[in-house]
Amino acid sequence: MSVASRDLSAVTRQLGRPPRPFRVAARCPFGLPSVIENERARNMPTSFWVTCPSLDKAISRLESTGGVRAASEQVGEETVGEIHAQHLARYGTRVAGVSGPGDHVKCLHAFTALHLSGAIPNRVAEWTLERLEKPYPEDVCCTAEDPQT
Repeated sequence: MSVASRDLSAVTRQLGRPPRPFRVAARCPFGLPSVIENERARNMPTSFWVTCPSLDKAISRLESTGGVRAASEQVGEETVGEIHAQHLARYGTRVAGVSGPGDHVKCLHAFTALHLSGAIPNRVAEWTLERLEKPYPEDVCCTAEDPQT
């Protein structure tokens, strides 16, 4: 199986559906996609997407305990505004498609995906990653291999 086929199969399993066109932007310690960059489309304003189930759940746990508000407060509006401005200049939208007033964090996943992809390293993602206990499993990948391969 080619790397592209393996990646498509892995992302399909991770998302539970066939993905829109993408490129792998970051890989987990097991070599499978953990972040993808979506093909540009008007109905998909999010440039980068966390696909690894383990990383996604770890970030979701942090968000569910007030992480979005805490990140906004601790990183600071000016820094968040700079990240939004960089993303807007490069991709035509603010991070995670945030529109409207205020330089705030809406989604830790989006900032983390952007950072892990290497596109725009940022303090929100660093703050997030510092607080995740186990972003990836230690012994076995959370995206099981396709039994058909």
